[in-house]
Amino acid sequence: MPELLKTESRSVVVRVQVRGGPVPTVILKHARDEPVCGLDELAGADFLTRRGLELGPRLLAADVDARFFVLEDLGRGRSLEELLNGENARAATGGLIDTVRLTGQLHTSTLGRQSEYELVRQALPPRHERVRVENARFLLEHEGRLLRWLAAVDAEAAPGLHEDLEDVARTLADPGPFLAFTHGDLAPSNVLFTPAGPRLLDFEYAGMRHALYDALMWLVTVPFPDELVARADISYRITLSSRCEAAQVDSAWTRARATVALARTVNLFQWLHPRVLEEDREWAPGISQRAALLHHLARCRALLVPAEGFPALGRTLASLESRLRERWSVPPFVWPAFRSLE
Repeated sequence: MPELLKTESRSVVVRVQVRGGPVPTVILKHARDEPVCGLDELAGADFLTRRGLELGPRLLAADVDARFFVLEDLGRGRSLEELLNGENARAATGGLIDTVRLTGQLHTSTLGRQSEYELVRQALPPRHERVRVENARFLLEHEGRLLRWLAAVDAEAAPGLHEDLEDVARTLADPGPFLAFTHGDLAPSNVLFTPAGPRLLDFEYAGMRHALYDALMWLVTVPFPDELVARADISYRITLSSRCEAAQVDSAWTRARATVALARTVNLFQWLHPRVLEEDREWAPGISQRAALLHHLARCRALLVPAEGFPALGRTLASLESRLRERWSVPPFVWPAFRSLE
């Protein structure tokens, strides 16, 4: 009998048995309501499979018109999210560092491979523009949503804010030496530990963009102990530096981290409405929207300290953080695996 693994508006995922084939089971995935996400995932799986990169499930077959494809079944291992929700801090720490190194391998293996990826993606029904250009465009087109937050809490928009946002957007659109194939939605639930090692799942937001977009998981978006963030950052930089000379240069590295952190932090205020000031809701399992906003601001502030540039955007976010902390007293989120370390 087929085993339903996931069903949502975006996609349906099923594990099925194979009779008389070279493998006992495969994963069937149908992209439903968001076809671009499905086709981006198909292109990503095809691209990695053609390059022989065993970083995620291999693509076995596809029906493009039906947005239906067959993937390698990686088995029933534990996810990074399960390790973080467990009681073993050592296992959770090791899981994150393994994930960081795997992410670095994904990027080092695809640096400078833009034309190869585009050949695969362009063979599918067209998307209206490259994902990194979409990211940059969204940041600028919705500047008003950030200003709405500033007005709601009487925070200061520093002179030069728009110019700094344009600077960040330019780098998102053209990452230069940091351009690589990225997962695009790197979350603990999308990392599976198999007998062959960690693998990445669900490439629905994959594409060629700034490599450190994926590094946002440990740098900004997911709360981890500060010491573990520093260790993850070093591990990723070492891996990426083996193929990316820019990652070896301190000034380029600190600016790259600050750029993606600023973009994601502003994005969060663009995604969430100021009604959060009146009512807090869940952002991710165990993390409220208010906690997420404060965490992003704090991490962004820390990453801006060693970086050059973005003074207006830095002052603006500092003013916003100060106003929000006056209003909110939100305990920081701690994964169960790390609570014994406090």
